Amino acid sequence: MAAAAVGLPVLDNLAGNGSTAAEAAVADEFAKNSELYSSAKFKDSEGVDWVRRFRCGARTELLDNASGTSEPVRSTAVVAPHGGGIEAGTSELCLAIAGYSLTGAGTTLPAPLAGVPQRDYWMFEALTSAPGLHVTSTGCDDPAALAVCGNNLYAVSLHGFAPDAGPARQILIGGADQRLMRNLKDAFAKYGLRSGNTDPALDVTVTLAAPGTPLNGDDPRNIVNRTRTGGGAQLEISTELRRAMFGNFDGAVTRRQTAGVGTAHQEHFWNGFVNAVREAVDRHERGLDALAAGA
Repeated sequence: MAAAAVGLPVLDNLAGNGSTAAEAAVADEFAKNSELYSSAKFKDSEGVDWVRRFRCGARTELLDNASGTSEPVRSTAVVAPHGGGIEAGTSELCLAIAGYSLTGAGTTLPAPLAGVPQRDYWMFEALTSAPGLHVTSTGCDDPAALAVCGNNLYAVSLHGFAPDAGPARQILIGGADQRLMRNLKDAFAKYGLRSGNTDPALDVTVTLAAPGTPLNGDDPRNIVNRTRTGGGAQLEISTELRRAMFGNFDGAVTRRQTAGVGTAHQEHFWNGFVNAVREAVDRHERGLDALAAGA
């Protein structure tokens, strides 16, 4: 009923029912990031077992005094709470969507990409296979994550999940910002991440999460909703779709080197996803709504 009230299509929550985060089939060992950071197990292992990467304040001064068409307010953070080896591929997607190179271009900092806006980002990455590094998004209290999301009007978070049923390549769109969710769904369809393509091998099932279902991401404690507007959009990406974006999915180095490289299918899935999220965010920042366009 809540979905219908705001104009969201009422869909069978194919991807969400009974599904789990890709590496969270068992209860998390730590309820909060601060507990993990101060634990005897991990307090001295930053840079060995885990690492945080972030950039806050990437936007330039807002000024629009003479333009006939107002510029969008660039204020959307991109976060990957379970990057590195936890939900593989989400770190790489986070950097690309935020407008940064995966290679660094001769520096330890990611190099800005020309032609796209740079956005604030935050990611927590597992560097080893040590168990216990997954902290649920509603328990995320990392100070940098709170600063990045709290400094922005909107946010998009990237996650991996393992669907229990249905097609292997799925995207589940959740969150508390339903206009952003609609813009994302519309953009995915535009870039061919949808069902019914001429080549079925390119099909992706995209679902808007229904209220009260697993992984719907609308909890106000979820880090993606800790923005200045109190909302964001959570993207759960199935393991097989993330795998299909890379020429080699095994290991962070090879993922950075082979994102969208290899076959035409890998280019389709990687570029389609990255470009769709960038465009949806741009539309959202302009105040546009896919619903108004009949999506």
